[in-house]
Amino acid sequence: MAYQSVLYQKDGLIATITLNRPEKLNAINDGLRADLEAALGEAEVDHDVSLVVIKGAGRAFCAGYDITPGGPGLSEAVGGRRGASSEAMRRSIAVDRENLLRSAERWMHMWSIPKPLIAQVHGYCLAGGNEITGCCDIIYAAEDAIFGQPQGRSLGIAITTGLWHVRIGPLRTKELLFTGDSISGKEAERIGMINRAVPAAALEKEVRSLAERIALTPVEFLAVEKAAVNRYYELMGIKTGVAAGAELDTIFHFSPPAGDFQKISQERGLKAALEWRDSKFGDARSAKKPVR
Repeated sequence: MAYQSVLYQKDGLIATITLNRPEKLNAINDGLRADLEAALGEAEVDHDVSLVVIKGAGRAFCAGYDITPGGPGLSEAVGGRRGASSEAMRRSIAVDRENLLRSAERWMHMWSIPKPLIAQVHGYCLAGGNEITGCCDIIYAAEDAIFGQPQGRSLGIAITTGLWHVRIGPLRTKELLFTGDSISGKEAERIGMINRAVPAAALEKEVRSLAERIALTPVEFLAVEKAAVNRYYELMGIKTGVAAGAELDTIFHFSPPAGDFQKISQERGLKAALEWRDSKFGDARSAKKPVR
């Protein structure tokens, strides 16, 4: 099947899905997300596929959600409507909550796919990009990859928070969320956010070697082994926690500071809004692609 925003390829028992919006650093819009889910669905029902590798075309894995004003963007839009009537505001909050809960269900469906998913990360993995890696079972990254949740400074929280709280614990997760700071692939490996960080030139080879080794195990065994680990976290309430994250994100969206960012973005452009948001932290992203 042909897709517009991802590339799908099979090689032996390994399927590879490549996020393919390189001109936008593979920022997630409705089209890319729908294509990613459809391609994963294709791999899930293909008896000749044992596992899936997810990577990005161009200079980055995924720079987040596409929030370019006037762009294709996401139907799950963020931000309150300042100046709206109280009734309109209540409707907006309800719609935002419904959209985010639906989004949470979609991410957790990806997490539950019975075949192993390997994220191959290079360049930026920011904001919404961590939703993708958070749903993967194994993450290999380039040492100079960049992981972060800068949207916490202005736009909301990632619904799944990349499942960082599960992988690296509350202390490190809160530090990264509270500051919006980014870390390298090497640091992400050190704190347990990812499995391995390797030199960028070796990333493709290392992921392929791992995938081929995993493919030696019968797919039926892989499904059971994945379910055994996932079930443990489901019993601990991981899906309920993600749903709660979606509802808390709604509160974030309708807070006054979030409205300030939206106002600047609409009046002066996204670049100016990012500069306003990040300059106080000393790492302004105004020269970079839009991220959430």
